[in-house]
Amino acid sequence: MTKRREEKALLEFKHVLDDVVQLLRKSTEADTVYMYWVNRSREQFVLESSSTILPNVMFSDRVDFGELYLNNYKEIEQVVQLKVGDDVDGQQLKHYYDFVPVRFLTLIPFINNGETVAITVVETEYQLNVLDYEDVLSAYRNALLNVLNTYLELTDLYEQQQEWVDYEHSINSLSAKMHKVDILDQLVQEMDKLLPTGGVTVVARGMNRWVSVLCSVKAPDSPSLGLMVEEKSMAYDALQKGEAQFSIHFNQNPKRISSSENLTEGATLAIPLKINDRRHAVILAYDKNPLVFKESSKHKLKNLVRIAALAIQVNLGKVPVDEDIFTSEYGSFIPDLWERSLKTQIIRSETATNITWFGFITIDNIAELRSSVRLESLKRLQKTMVNLLSPSGMGFNGLIGFNSDYIYSYLLVGERNKEFEEWKNMVLKTFEKPIELVNGQNISVDIRIGSVHVDSGRVEVHELISQAKQALSLAVKESAKTVGNY
Repeated sequence: MTKRREEKALLEFKHVLDDVVQLLRKSTEADTVYMYWVNRSREQFVLESSSTILPNVMFSDRVDFGELYLNNYKEIEQVVQLKVGDDVDGQQLKHYYDFVPVRFLTLIPFINNGETVAITVVETEYQLNVLDYEDVLSAYRNALLNVLNTYLELTDLYEQQQEWVDYEHSINSLSAKMHKVDILDQLVQEMDKLLPTGGVTVVARGMNRWVSVLCSVKAPDSPSLGLMVEEKSMAYDALQKGEAQFSIHFNQNPKRISSSENLTEGATLAIPLKINDRRHAVILAYDKNPLVFKESSKHKLKNLVRIAALAIQVNLGKVPVDEDIFTSEYGSFIPDLWERSLKTQIIRSETATNITWFGFITIDNIAELRSSVRLESLKRLQKTMVNLLSPSGMGFNGLIGFNSDYIYSYLLVGERNKEFEEWKNMVLKTFEKPIELVNGQNISVDIRIGSVHVDSGRVEVHELISQAKQALSLAVKESAKTVGNY
Protein backbone atom coordinates (compact mmCIF):
# COMPACT_ATOMS: atom_id res chain seq x y z
CA MET A 1 0.00 0.00 0.00
CA THR A 2 2.78 2.43 0.96
CA LYS A 3 4.65 1.59 -2.25
CA ARG A 4 1.60 2.41 -4.38
CA ARG A 5 1.05 5.67 -2.49
CA GLU A 6 4.65 6.69 -3.08
CA GLU A 7 4.37 5.90 -6.79
CA LYS A 8 1.14 7.93 -6.93
CA ALA A 9 2.88 10.90 -5.25
CA LEU A 10 5.74 10.72 -7.79
CA LEU A 11 3.30 10.58 -10.70
CA GLU A 12 1.38 13.60 -9.40
CA PHE A 13 4.66 15.47 -8.86
CA LYS A 14 5.62 14.90 -12.49
CA HIS A 15 2.18 15.99 -13.72
CA VAL A 16 2.44 19.24 -11.77
CA LEU A 17 5.91 19.93 -13.21
CA ASP A 18 4.57 19.32 -16.72
CA ASP A 19 1.79 21.82 -16.09
CA VAL A 20 4.17 24.43 -14.64
CA VAL A 21 6.54 24.14 -17.61
CA GLN A 22 3.56 24.43 -19.98
CA LEU A 23 2.37 27.59 -18.19
CA LEU A 24 5.87 29.08 -18.33
CA ARG A 25 6.03 28.59 -22.11
CA LYS A 26 2.64 30.18 -22.66
CA SER A 27 3.26 33.10 -20.29
CA THR A 28 6.59 33.94 -21.97
CA GLU A 29 5.24 33.22 -25.48
CA ALA A 30 8.28 31.01 -26.04
CA ASP A 31 8.75 28.46 -28.82
CA THR A 32 10.22 25.75 -26.58
CA VAL A 33 10.70 25.29 -22.82
CA TYR A 34 12.35 22.32 -21.15
CA MET A 35 13.72 21.38 -17.74
CA TYR A 36 16.72 19.15 -16.96
CA TRP A 37 17.72 17.83 -13.52
CA VAL A 38 21.46 18.03 -12.83
CA ASN A 39 22.46 14.54 -11.64
CA ARG A 40 26.01 15.01 -10.36
CA SER A 41 26.45 11.48 -9.02
CA ARG A 42 25.91 10.00 -12.48
CA GLU A 43 27.21 13.09 -14.32
CA GLN A 44 24.08 13.35 -16.43
CA PHE A 45 21.34 15.80 -17.31
CA VAL A 46 17.97 14.11 -16.81
CA LEU A 47 14.97 15.47 -18.70
CA GLU A 48 11.96 16.15 -16.48
CA SER A 49 9.55 17.99 -18.79
CA SER A 50 9.30 19.86 -22.09
CA SER A 51 6.77 21.96 -23.99
CA THR A 52 7.02 23.24 -27.57
CA ILE A 53 5.01 24.54 -30.50
CA LEU A 54 7.62 23.47 -33.03
CA PRO A 55 7.34 20.26 -35.11
CA ASN A 56 11.04 19.31 -35.30
CA VAL A 57 11.87 18.80 -31.61
CA MET A 58 12.92 15.56 -29.93
CA PHE A 59 14.66 15.36 -26.53
CA SER A 60 16.88 12.64 -25.05
CA ASP A 61 15.83 11.45 -21.59
CA ARG A 62 19.41 11.31 -20.28
CA VAL A 63 22.46 13.13 -21.63
CA ASP A 64 26.02 12.90 -20.28
CA PHE A 65 27.46 16.17 -19.02
CA GLY A 66 30.03 16.42 -21.80
CA GLU A 67 27.46 15.94 -24.59
CA LEU A 68 25.17 18.88 -23.79
CA TYR A 69 25.89 22.61 -23.99
CA LEU A 70 24.38 23.03 -20.49
CA ASN A 71 27.51 21.43 -19.03
CA ASN A 72 29.21 24.85 -19.01
CA TYR A 73 26.28 26.34 -17.07
CA LYS A 74 25.40 23.65 -14.54
CA GLU A 75 26.69 25.79 -11.65
CA ILE A 76 24.84 29.02 -12.53
CA GLU A 77 22.95 30.78 -9.73
CA GLN A 78 21.34 33.61 -11.73
CA VAL A 79 19.36 33.79 -14.97
CA VAL A 80 21.69 33.60 -17.98
CA GLN A 81 20.83 34.49 -21.59
CA LEU A 82 22.66 32.98 -24.57
CA LYS A 83 22.58 33.87 -28.27
CA VAL A 84 22.68 31.05 -30.80
CA GLY A 85 25.74 31.43 -33.00
CA ASP A 86 27.60 33.66 -30.56
CA ASP A 87 27.41 31.97 -27.14
CA VAL A 88 26.35 28.53 -28.27
CA ASP A 89 26.70 26.76 -31.60
CA GLY A 90 23.41 25.84 -33.24
CA GLN A 91 24.74 22.31 -33.84
CA GLN A 92 24.88 21.83 -30.07
CA LEU A 93 21.09 22.12 -29.86
CA LYS A 94 20.72 18.43 -30.70
CA HIS A 95 17.03 18.30 -29.79
CA TYR A 96 16.29 20.04 -33.15
CA TYR A 97 16.60 18.28 -36.48
CA ASP A 98 16.72 19.80 -40.01
CA PHE A 99 16.98 23.39 -38.73
CA VAL A 100 17.22 25.48 -35.54
CA PRO A 101 14.40 28.05 -35.49
CA VAL A 102 15.31 29.79 -32.22
CA ARG A 103 17.95 32.47 -31.67
CA PHE A 104 17.93 33.13 -27.92
CA LEU A 105 18.14 30.82 -24.86
CA THR A 106 17.21 31.97 -21.35
CA LEU A 107 18.60 29.63 -18.62
CA ILE A 108 16.74 29.63 -15.29
CA PRO A 109 18.54 27.79 -12.44
CA PHE A 110 16.64 26.00 -9.68
CA ILE A 111 18.67 26.09 -6.46
CA ASN A 112 17.96 23.86 -3.46
CA ASN A 113 20.13 23.74 -0.30
CA GLY A 114 22.71 26.00 -1.95
CA GLU A 115 23.14 23.77 -5.02
CA THR A 116 21.88 24.11 -8.60
CA VAL A 117 19.75 20.98 -8.95
CA ALA A 118 17.89 21.80 -12.18
CA ILE A 119 18.02 24.16 -15.16
CA THR A 120 15.00 25.31 -17.17
CA VAL A 121 15.66 26.65 -20.69
CA VAL A 122 13.29 29.09 -22.43
CA GLU A 123 13.98 29.20 -26.18
CA THR A 124 12.66 32.12 -28.22
CA GLU A 125 13.04 33.68 -31.65
CA TYR A 126 13.37 37.13 -30.09
CA GLN A 127 15.39 38.00 -26.99
CA LEU A 128 13.36 37.71 -23.80
CA ASN A 129 13.32 40.85 -21.67
CA VAL A 130 14.02 39.37 -18.23
CA LEU A 131 12.85 42.52 -16.40
CA ASP A 132 9.44 42.37 -18.09
CA TYR A 133 9.01 38.73 -17.05
CA GLU A 134 10.60 38.98 -13.61
CA ASP A 135 7.32 38.18 -11.83
CA VAL A 136 6.71 35.21 -14.11
CA LEU A 137 10.16 33.73 -13.57
CA SER A 138 9.98 34.31 -9.81
CA ALA A 139 6.56 32.64 -9.63
CA TYR A 140 7.91 29.72 -11.66
CA ARG A 141 10.87 29.13 -9.32
CA ASN A 142 8.66 29.44 -6.23
CA ALA A 143 6.23 26.92 -7.70
CA LEU A 144 9.09 24.49 -8.32
CA LEU A 145 10.35 24.87 -4.76
CA ASN A 146 6.89 24.41 -3.21
CA VAL A 147 6.08 21.37 -5.33
CA LEU A 148 9.45 19.76 -4.60
CA ASN A 149 9.15 20.37 -0.82
CA THR A 150 5.62 18.98 -0.78
CA TYR A 151 6.75 15.89 -2.66
CA LEU A 152 9.73 15.35 -0.33
CA GLU A 153 7.49 15.70 2.74
CA LEU A 154 5.05 13.14 1.33
CA THR A 155 7.75 10.64 0.43
CA ASP A 156 9.37 11.13 3.86
CA LEU A 157 6.03 10.29 5.50
CA TYR A 158 5.70 7.19 3.30
CA GLU A 159 9.26 6.14 4.19
CA GLN A 160 8.42 6.53 7.88
CA GLN A 161 5.37 4.34 7.37
CA GLN A 162 7.52 1.73 5.65
CA GLU A 163 9.96 1.86 8.58
CA TRP A 164 7.24 0.63 10.92
CA VAL A 165 6.17 -2.06 8.46
CA ASP A 166 9.78 -3.30 8.36
CA TYR A 167 9.95 -3.06 12.14
CA GLU A 168 6.87 -5.24 12.44
CA HIS A 169 8.69 -7.89 10.37
CA SER A 170 11.66 -7.62 12.77
CA ILE A 171 9.42 -8.22 15.78
CA ASN A 172 7.73 -11.18 14.12
CA SER A 173 11.12 -12.77 13.38
CA LEU A 174 11.73 -13.22 17.14
CA SER A 175 9.75 -16.40 17.64
CA ALA A 176 9.43 -18.28 20.92
CA LYS A 177 9.68 -21.52 18.90
CA MET A 178 13.37 -20.77 18.21
CA HIS A 179 16.26 -21.87 20.43
CA LYS A 180 17.32 -19.19 22.92
CA VAL A 181 20.64 -18.62 21.12
CA ASP A 182 18.85 -18.38 17.76
CA ILE A 183 16.61 -15.72 19.30
CA LEU A 184 19.68 -13.87 20.56
CA ASP A 185 21.38 -14.08 17.17
CA GLN A 186 18.23 -12.94 15.37
CA LEU A 187 17.94 -10.05 17.82
CA VAL A 188 21.48 -8.93 16.92
CA GLN A 189 20.66 -9.06 13.20
CA GLU A 190 17.42 -7.09 13.53
CA MET A 191 18.98 -4.42 15.75
CA ASP A 192 21.91 -4.15 13.34
CA LYS A 193 19.49 -3.04 10.58
CA LEU A 194 18.73 0.11 12.59
CA LEU A 195 22.42 1.07 12.90
CA PRO A 196 23.82 2.17 9.50
CA THR A 197 27.41 2.79 10.64
CA GLY A 198 27.43 0.78 13.85
CA GLY A 199 26.71 -2.62 15.28
CA VAL A 200 25.59 -4.72 18.23
CA THR A 201 27.54 -6.58 20.93
CA VAL A 202 26.06 -8.99 23.48
CA VAL A 203 27.46 -9.29 26.99
CA ALA A 204 26.49 -12.34 29.08
CA ARG A 205 27.53 -14.04 32.30
CA GLY A 206 29.82 -17.06 32.20
CA MET A 207 33.08 -18.28 33.77
CA ASN A 208 31.93 -16.45 36.94
CA ARG A 209 32.17 -13.04 35.22
CA TRP A 210 30.43 -10.85 32.61
CA VAL A 211 32.07 -10.89 29.15
CA SER A 212 31.21 -10.03 25.53
CA VAL A 213 30.04 -13.20 23.80
CA LEU A 214 28.57 -12.20 20.43
CA CYS A 215 28.64 -9.27 18.00
CA SER A 216 27.36 -8.19 14.60
CA VAL A 217 29.10 -9.82 11.66
CA LYS A 218 30.10 -6.52 10.03
CA ALA A 219 30.13 -4.18 13.03
CA PRO A 220 33.05 -1.74 12.72
CA ASP A 221 35.25 -1.17 15.76
CA SER A 222 33.25 -3.57 17.94
CA PRO A 223 34.60 -4.52 21.38
CA SER A 224 36.70 -7.68 21.32
CA LEU A 225 35.08 -11.06 21.95
CA GLY A 226 35.63 -12.24 25.52
CA LEU A 227 36.19 -8.71 26.87
CA MET A 228 35.40 -8.58 30.60
CA VAL A 229 33.01 -5.94 31.93
CA GLU A 230 34.66 -3.31 34.15
CA GLU A 231 33.13 -0.87 36.60
CA LYS A 232 32.12 2.57 35.26
CA SER A 233 31.45 1.08 31.83
CA MET A 234 28.07 1.35 30.13
CA ALA A 235 27.47 -2.40 30.35
CA TYR A 236 28.19 -2.29 34.09
CA ASP A 237 25.77 0.62 34.64
CA ALA A 238 23.01 -1.15 32.71
CA LEU A 239 23.53 -4.27 34.83
CA GLN A 240 23.57 -2.33 38.08
CA LYS A 241 20.52 -0.16 37.36
CA GLY A 242 18.54 -2.71 35.34
CA GLU A 243 17.58 0.00 32.84
CA ALA A 244 18.77 1.10 29.41
CA GLN A 245 21.69 3.54 29.48
CA PHE A 246 22.43 5.96 26.63
CA SER A 247 25.59 7.99 26.18
CA ILE A 248 27.45 9.98 23.54
CA HIS A 249 31.18 9.23 23.64
CA PHE A 250 33.58 12.16 24.13
CA ASN A 251 37.34 11.54 23.99
CA GLN A 252 36.70 7.77 23.84
CA ASN A 253 34.60 7.85 27.06
CA PRO A 254 32.57 6.37 28.60
CA LYS A 255 33.74 2.90 27.60
CA ARG A 256 31.15 0.37 26.50
CA ILE A 257 32.65 -2.63 28.32
CA SER A 258 36.27 -2.14 29.31
CA SER A 259 39.08 0.42 29.40
CA SER A 260 41.03 -1.80 26.99
CA GLU A 261 38.64 -1.12 24.09
CA ASN A 262 40.43 0.21 21.02
CA LEU A 263 37.83 2.68 19.71
CA THR A 264 34.77 4.10 21.42
CA GLU A 265 33.17 6.68 19.13
CA GLY A 266 29.71 8.01 18.35
CA ALA A 267 27.03 6.91 20.79
CA THR A 268 25.86 3.72 22.53
CA LEU A 269 22.62 2.42 23.97
CA ALA A 270 23.15 -0.36 26.56
CA ILE A 271 19.98 -2.41 27.13
CA PRO A 272 19.70 -5.15 29.79
CA LEU A 273 17.92 -8.34 28.71
CA LYS A 274 15.78 -9.28 31.71
CA ILE A 275 13.72 -12.37 32.47
CA ASN A 276 11.74 -12.26 35.72
CA ASP A 277 13.74 -9.15 36.69
CA ARG A 278 17.06 -11.03 36.47
CA ARG A 279 19.68 -9.63 34.10
CA HIS A 280 20.80 -12.39 31.74
CA ALA A 281 22.58 -10.22 29.16
CA VAL A 282 23.32 -6.65 28.14
CA ILE A 283 22.81 -5.68 24.50
CA LEU A 284 25.05 -2.83 23.36
CA ALA A 285 23.78 -0.97 20.28
CA TYR A 286 26.27 1.59 18.97
CA ASP A 287 26.76 3.81 15.93
CA LYS A 288 29.37 6.32 14.82
CA ASN A 289 26.60 8.85 14.17
CA PRO A 290 24.85 9.87 17.44
CA LEU A 291 21.94 11.32 15.44
CA VAL A 292 20.88 7.74 14.61
CA PHE A 293 19.55 7.45 18.15
CA LYS A 294 16.29 9.35 17.76
CA GLU A 295 13.60 8.66 20.34
CA SER A 296 11.81 6.42 17.84
CA SER A 297 15.04 4.48 17.17
CA LYS A 298 15.69 4.02 20.90
CA HIS A 299 12.15 2.75 21.33
CA LYS A 300 12.61 0.23 18.51
CA LEU A 301 15.92 -1.05 19.90
CA LYS A 302 14.68 -1.38 23.50
CA ASN A 303 11.42 -2.97 22.40
CA LEU A 304 13.25 -5.57 20.29
CA VAL A 305 15.26 -6.59 23.37
CA ARG A 306 12.06 -6.80 25.42
CA ILE A 307 10.35 -8.97 22.77
CA ALA A 308 13.44 -11.22 22.59
CA ALA A 309 13.43 -11.63 26.39
CA LEU A 310 9.75 -12.59 26.32
CA ALA A 311 10.38 -15.08 23.50
CA ILE A 312 13.24 -16.69 25.45
CA GLN A 313 11.11 -16.82 28.60
CA VAL A 314 8.27 -18.57 26.75
CA ASN A 315 10.77 -20.93 25.13
CA LEU A 316 12.39 -21.93 28.44
CA GLY A 317 9.29 -21.92 30.63
CA LYS A 318 10.14 -21.44 34.29
CA VAL A 319 13.67 -20.08 34.67
CA PRO A 320 15.30 -20.52 38.13
CA VAL A 321 16.36 -17.22 39.67
CA ASP A 322 19.99 -18.29 40.13
CA GLU A 323 20.48 -19.93 36.71
CA ASP A 324 22.52 -18.39 33.88
CA ILE A 325 20.62 -19.33 30.73
CA PHE A 326 23.61 -19.21 28.37
CA THR A 327 25.97 -21.45 30.36
CA SER A 328 26.24 -25.09 31.39
CA GLU A 329 25.97 -26.14 35.04
CA TYR A 330 29.73 -25.59 35.30
CA GLY A 331 29.67 -21.97 34.13
CA SER A 332 31.09 -22.59 30.62
CA PHE A 333 29.13 -21.22 27.67
CA ILE A 334 26.76 -23.64 25.94
CA PRO A 335 27.76 -25.06 22.51
CA ASP A 336 25.04 -23.19 20.58
CA LEU A 337 26.47 -19.88 21.79
CA TRP A 338 30.20 -20.48 21.37
CA GLU A 339 29.63 -22.06 17.93
CA ARG A 340 27.69 -18.94 16.88
CA SER A 341 30.49 -16.75 18.22
CA LEU A 342 33.06 -18.87 16.34
CA LYS A 343 31.08 -18.52 13.11
CA THR A 344 31.03 -14.74 13.53
CA GLN A 345 34.78 -14.65 14.20
CA ILE A 346 35.45 -16.65 11.03
CA ILE A 347 33.52 -14.13 8.93
CA ARG A 348 34.99 -11.11 10.71
CA SER A 349 38.53 -12.44 10.28
CA GLU A 350 38.40 -11.28 6.63
CA THR A 351 38.69 -7.66 7.76
CA ALA A 352 39.68 -7.86 11.45
CA THR A 353 43.09 -6.72 12.65
CA ASN A 354 43.10 -8.96 15.72
CA ILE A 355 43.89 -12.69 15.84
CA THR A 356 41.60 -15.50 17.01
CA TRP A 357 42.61 -18.96 18.23
CA PHE A 358 40.17 -21.80 18.78
CA GLY A 359 40.61 -25.23 20.29
CA PHE A 360 39.81 -27.76 22.98
CA ILE A 361 41.22 -28.60 26.40
CA THR A 362 40.80 -31.99 28.06
CA ILE A 363 41.78 -33.72 31.30
CA ASP A 364 44.34 -36.32 30.29
CA ASN A 365 44.17 -38.35 33.50
CA ILE A 366 40.35 -38.49 33.66
CA ALA A 367 40.26 -42.31 33.80
CA GLU A 368 42.41 -42.23 36.94
CA LEU A 369 40.29 -39.48 38.52
CA ARG A 370 37.01 -41.27 37.85
CA SER A 371 38.22 -44.28 39.76
CA SER A 372 39.60 -42.34 42.74
CA VAL A 373 37.38 -39.22 43.09
CA ARG A 374 33.68 -39.07 43.94
CA LEU A 375 31.20 -37.73 41.36
CA GLU A 376 30.34 -34.68 43.48
CA SER A 377 34.00 -33.73 43.67
CA LEU A 378 34.42 -34.19 39.91
CA LYS A 379 31.55 -31.76 39.33
CA ARG A 380 33.17 -29.24 41.66
CA LEU A 381 36.43 -29.81 39.78
CA GLN A 382 34.83 -28.97 36.43
CA LYS A 383 33.33 -25.76 37.80
CA THR A 384 36.68 -24.76 39.30
CA MET A 385 38.49 -25.55 36.05
CA VAL A 386 36.21 -23.28 34.03
CA ASN A 387 37.13 -20.37 36.30
CA LEU A 388 40.84 -21.24 36.18
CA LEU A 389 40.87 -21.60 32.39
CA SER A 390 39.02 -18.33 31.79
CA PRO A 391 41.23 -16.07 29.62
CA SER A 392 39.74 -12.91 31.15
CA GLY A 393 40.84 -14.12 34.57
CA MET A 394 44.42 -14.05 33.29
CA GLY A 395 44.24 -10.68 31.55
CA PHE A 396 43.34 -12.00 28.07
CA ASN A 397 40.15 -11.80 25.98
CA GLY A 398 38.31 -15.04 25.36
CA LEU A 399 35.63 -17.58 26.21
CA ILE A 400 35.51 -21.06 27.70
CA GLY A 401 32.74 -23.23 26.30
CA PHE A 402 31.16 -26.56 27.20
CA ASN A 403 31.80 -29.40 24.75
CA SER A 404 31.28 -32.47 26.91
CA ASP A 405 32.22 -33.61 30.40
CA TYR A 406 35.93 -32.93 30.97
CA ILE A 407 36.39 -31.42 27.48
CA TYR A 408 36.24 -27.62 27.15
CA SER A 409 36.29 -25.43 24.07
CA TYR A 410 37.98 -22.05 24.08
CA LEU A 411 38.12 -18.92 21.93
CA LEU A 412 41.04 -16.57 22.48
CA VAL A 413 41.25 -13.15 20.79
CA GLY A 414 44.45 -11.10 20.83
CA GLU A 415 46.40 -8.35 19.11
CA ARG A 416 49.77 -10.15 19.10
CA ASN A 417 50.86 -13.52 17.70
CA LYS A 418 52.47 -14.50 21.03
CA GLU A 419 49.31 -14.10 23.12
CA PHE A 420 48.15 -17.68 22.65
CA GLU A 421 51.48 -19.10 23.83
CA GLU A 422 51.47 -16.71 26.79
CA TRP A 423 47.96 -17.79 27.82
CA LYS A 424 48.76 -21.48 27.23
CA ASN A 425 51.90 -21.30 29.38
CA MET A 426 49.96 -19.59 32.18
CA VAL A 427 47.29 -22.32 32.02
CA LEU A 428 49.86 -25.13 32.11
CA LYS A 429 51.64 -23.48 35.03
CA THR A 430 48.33 -23.15 36.92
CA PHE A 431 47.75 -26.89 36.66
CA GLU A 432 51.26 -27.90 37.71
CA LYS A 433 50.01 -27.85 41.28
CA PRO A 434 47.00 -29.81 42.57
CA ILE A 435 43.66 -27.99 42.25
CA GLU A 436 42.05 -27.13 45.57
CA LEU A 437 38.26 -27.46 45.64
CA VAL A 438 35.86 -25.52 47.88
CA ASN A 439 35.59 -28.52 50.22
CA GLY A 440 39.36 -28.45 50.78
CA GLN A 441 40.12 -31.46 48.62
CA ASN A 442 43.21 -31.30 46.36
CA ILE A 443 43.15 -32.99 42.96
CA SER A 444 46.06 -33.32 40.53
CA VAL A 445 44.95 -32.64 36.97
CA ASP A 446 46.91 -33.21 33.75
CA ILE A 447 45.55 -31.18 30.83
CA ARG A 448 46.17 -31.23 27.10
CA ILE A 449 45.47 -28.38 24.67
CA GLY A 450 44.76 -28.48 20.94
CA SER A 451 44.64 -25.29 18.86
CA VAL A 452 43.92 -23.90 15.37
CA HIS A 453 43.98 -20.38 13.92
CA VAL A 454 40.66 -18.81 12.95
CA ASP A 455 40.93 -17.12 9.55
CA SER A 456 38.83 -16.39 6.48
CA GLY A 457 40.28 -19.41 4.68
CA ARG A 458 38.19 -21.66 6.93
CA VAL A 459 34.62 -20.70 6.12
CA GLU A 460 32.90 -23.73 7.66
CA VAL A 461 32.41 -23.84 11.42
CA HIS A 462 32.19 -27.62 11.72
CA GLU A 463 35.30 -28.06 9.59
CA LEU A 464 37.21 -25.82 12.00
CA ILE A 465 35.81 -27.70 15.01
CA SER A 466 36.89 -31.00 13.45
CA GLN A 467 40.43 -29.69 12.89
CA ALA A 468 40.59 -28.46 16.49
CA LYS A 469 39.55 -31.90 17.77
CA GLN A 470 42.25 -33.49 15.64
CA ALA A 471 44.78 -31.09 17.14
CA LEU A 472 43.65 -32.11 20.64
CA SER A 473 43.85 -35.80 19.76
CA LEU A 474 47.38 -35.28 18.48
CA ALA A 475 48.36 -33.50 21.71
CA VAL A 476 46.99 -36.42 23.76
CA LYS A 477 48.91 -38.95 21.63
CA GLU A 478 52.13 -36.99 21.96
CA SER A 479 51.65 -37.00 25.73
CA ALA A 480 51.15 -40.76 25.74
CA LYS A 481 54.38 -41.24 23.77
CA THR A 482 56.29 -39.09 26.26
CA VAL A 483 54.97 -41.14 29.19
CA GLY A 484 55.81 -44.40 27.38
CA ASN A 485 59.38 -43.28 26.63
CA TYR A 486 59.84 -42.27 30.23
